Amino acid sequence: MKNIWQILMKEENKSIRYYVRNLLLIFLFAFAVLVAGTIITLNKYKEVEKNAYREVAENVLATKLENIQDEVKSATSDLMMLAESRSLKNFWSDKAGTIEDLKAEFFNLSFHHEVFDQVRLIDETGMEIVRINKTSIVTKDRLQSKKDRYYFYDSFKLNRNEVFISPLDLNVENGEIEQPLKPMIRFATPVFDDQNVKRGVVVLNYYGQIIINKFVNHSNLLIEDQLMFLNSDGYWFKGQSTDDEWGFMYEDKLDVTFKKRYGAVWDSIAATGESQFETKKGLFTFKTVYPIPKNLTSNSNGHLQIGNDYHWKIVSIIPHRVLNEKSNLRWKQAVFFIAVLAISWLLIFYRLARTQYYKIKSQEELREREITLRELNSTKDKLFTIIAHDLINPFNSILGFSVMLHQQMKLKDYEGIEEYTEIIHDSSSRAMDLLSNLLEWSRSQIGQIAFNPVLYDLNKQIRGAVLLLTDTAEIKSIKITTQIPSDFTVFAHKEMINTVVRNLISNAVKFTMPDGEVIVSAEKNEDEVIISVCDNGVGISPEHLSKLFQVSETHTSLGTAKEKGTGLGLMLCKDFIEKHKGRIWAESEVGKGSCFKFSLPNCKGETNT
Repeated sequence: MKNIWQILMKEENKSIRYYVRNLLLIFLFAFAVLVAGTIITLNKYKEVEKNAYREVAENVLATKLENIQDEVKSATSDLMMLAESRSLKNFWSDKAGTIEDLKAEFFNLSFHHEVFDQVRLIDETGMEIVRINKTSIVTKDRLQSKKDRYYFYDSFKLNRNEVFISPLDLNVENGEIEQPLKPMIRFATPVFDDQNVKRGVVVLNYYGQIIINKFVNHSNLLIEDQLMFLNSDGYWFKGQSTDDEWGFMYEDKLDVTFKKRYGAVWDSIAATGESQFETKKGLFTFKTVYPIPKNLTSNSNGHLQIGNDYHWKIVSIIPHRVLNEKSNLRWKQAVFFIAVLAISWLLIFYRLARTQYYKIKSQEELREREITLRELNSTKDKLFTIIAHDLINPFNSILGFSVMLHQQMKLKDYEGIEEYTEIIHDSSSRAMDLLSNLLEWSRSQIGQIAFNPVLYDLNKQIRGAVLLLTDTAEIKSIKITTQIPSDFTVFAHKEMINTVVRNLISNAVKFTMPDGEVIVSAEKNEDEVIISVCDNGVGISPEHLSKLFQVSETHTSLGTAKEKGTGLGLMLCKDFIEKHKGRIWAESEVGKGSCFKFSLPNCKGETNT
């Protein structure tokens, strides 16, 4: 991708860059429209879904409120029926004659309705006159005085058609909460004789669990286990956990309240009859249950009265986890879909850009190959000219002096023979050096020389090369000095470096004046090894220095003893050093000598390539 970007940024590729830019803009616009549309649609779905939850919670609580009020209405109707019954009126007129009728009526009510634990008639002194325990009539000797019970004296204070409803609590026997738990509500109202004299109270002990069961049982799964039934102080009759329930009945659970858990939410619920609001904890819906609605029945004032401002709270809470469950799932699905679509679009964009990239790359490669081919043809022509020129001279000398040598041998004229043979030998050596370098260079160009670097001692190799050239140097009284530490190892192709060192030392000897000196040295730094071959010879002019190591600009000159170069040695050196990923260069000043240097990567003791 980086290469594609680099090619597209080139000045000559403006049209392709515009193409890629426009393609990217189309992709970004389409992606932005898709994301925006998805967000709007999902938020709309979320709002519709949340409204559905609000409506469901409202409907469920309205149904629960109606069910509870129906139960209370039924129990209150039974209470008022007994209080105004003819058998009770007759009882106050003739107790002895109508007590059995009174018991039978109370028994029939308890037996057929099955919602009362006890049905009782208590006189003005607090003594039970009739008590029905579920489906049995309690005998006279087991009747008890209830004058100290709160429901007796609270209800006896009421007027006609006023109803006392006790708090919904757990039944207590002998100071202990009855087990299993028995929720209970006591309905009571005063009773009067024909002269409108208050004679006692009728009390119904109603099974509170019936109301709780009607509150709990529902078939709407949207708010499953989210309903709560509380008293006016915020204690749970029915909560999300049984451990929270009936806290006001236990000393160790008095702080287990709705307010303690939900804080300011309870303040809003307690202060208002009904409402619906959303907090960080979820969607709250609540209604207030007044056990006896005002339109239940009428008295002289038009209303059935309750002895106190008693009420309950029914609450539903739908946590955000439930509220957002489907929305979160849709978001995950949408993100996955968008991600897959974006990846697909990116792949398409990448393939289109890649196609353009390879098209441009192919065109550039064709242009580069054309340029390279032209350069190779030009180099080949120049190289052939150089080789032809360098080969003709030594062979002309060899042929010319061999003819003269042959003629003089016929005439048995031996004058100058030694000089002729020396010239023939020198010309043959130059031709051999040229052919040898040409062979090495051609093998390198066609890849016949395998590059196999090894770790070896450079000092030993250079001393060997110096030894081979010592005789040539001694002819000109030139001293060759090495300044290389012992055990100086390098990681390189041994034969290639040997050719480079031999060529550089040979050139240094060739261009050094008699009694001069050639110094071969080496040093290491953090990244590379630098080998130097320096002489104090004739030096190289800046004009010729710039032409070194270039095939197309090959330049040869005579040595200090009229030696001739082959013209290929430095090109071969450059090629071999570049195969090592090193560099080769020359520093020179006319009349003061030259210094040829090449570098090799520092192996740092590792045998890697």
